[in-house]
Amino acid sequence: MQKVLSSDLWQTVQVLARKARQRKAAIAYVTRDLLGFRKGDALVINASAGAIASGETDARLLRTLQRKHVRLYHCADLHAKVMLLDDAAVISSGNMSSSSVDSLVEAGVLSDHASTVAGVASFIEQLIHQSAPLDGKHIDRLCQIKVVRSGGRGRATERQHHKTRVSRLGNRTWLAGVSELVRDPKPDEKRMIEKAAAKLRLRFDARDNEEFDWIKWPVKSRFARDGREGDSIIQIWRPSSATRPSWVIRAVPVLLKQKTQHWTRFYLPPAEDNPVQMHWGAFQKLLKDLGYSRRVGPCITHLLENDMAEAIDRNFKAMRR
Repeated sequence: MQKVLSSDLWQTVQVLARKARQRKAAIAYVTRDLLGFRKGDALVINASAGAIASGETDARLLRTLQRKHVRLYHCADLHAKVMLLDDAAVISSGNMSSSSVDSLVEAGVLSDHASTVAGVASFIEQLIHQSAPLDGKHIDRLCQIKVVRSGGRGRATERQHHKTRVSRLGNRTWLAGVSELVRDPKPDEKRMIEKAAAKLRLRFDARDNEEFDWIKWPVKSRFARDGREGDSIIQIWRPSSATRPSWVIRAVPVLLKQKTQHWTRFYLPPAEDNPVQMHWGAFQKLLKDLGYSRRVGPCITHLLENDMAEAIDRNFKAMRR
C-alpha cells in the first residue's frame, strides 16, 4: 500500500493510530493530540521557549502526554512531520494542530512498504538519540511561559548550539542465513550483549528483563560493513545440527549495530514480537514464483532490490491476516 493523502490525511492517520500497538512521531509543532498517544509511545517536537511563547507548541498538552507516560523529546531545529504506526509510515506537511485538521491544505504519503517504514523508523530513532528528554520539571517550566500567539516561528529566541545530524538512513532489506548458537557467549561477550540490551531497554522504555535478539557476523564481511541501523533482515534460520534451513522469518529492523575487533552484532526486536514465519520449502517456491534468479542457500547474504523486498513482505503480511 502506498498512497497520497490530502483532505483525508488526519482521518486516515487517526484510524491507523487507534489500531496500532505503538505510535512514534517526529512532528515539529503540536497543540492537539491527533494520534491518541499512550504509555510507551514516543514523540519528538520543537519545545523551545520560542515555540511555546508563540503558541506553536502547547506546553499544557505536553504535560498531559507526559502524565500518560508518553516519551517526549525536544529537538530545537525540527521541522519534519513523520509518523510510524506499527507497520505504516506517514510523511506529511501537517503539524499536529486543529488548524491542520480544520482549515489548512495538507498533503502526505502513507506507505507500508518495508523500505519506507524502515527509513522512517531510523529517522525517528536518530532524532530521539540526539534530542533532550522532557521530564515533568522541564515541562512545568515551559507551562510558566507567557503565550502570545503571533503566527510566526519561535525558534529564533533559543540559541541552537548544534545542528541535529541525521546520517544516511538504513532502509534496505537483507536476506541472511543464520544458525542457532552452538555454545553460549564468553563472559566478555555477555558483558557487551548486556550493555547493548540496557541501551535498547532505555531507548524503547522496555522492561528491565527485556531480551533482544541478535545475530553476529564476521567483521570483514560485506553485511558487517554495509548493514546499518534501520535496515531490515529476513532471516533464513536453521538449527545448529542441521544443514538445511527450517524457517524463514519475516523482515525485522536492525535496532543497534555493535562492532568488535572480530565480530559485528546486529540487535533485533525480541523474537516473540515477530511471530510470522514461513517454511523453508514454501519460501523457496515463493522466490521462484517472484522470479528471483539468484541461488539462495543456508549461508547466503543477499541485498534485495526494494521491489523484491516489498513483494516478499506482502506475502508475509498475507500469512498474518
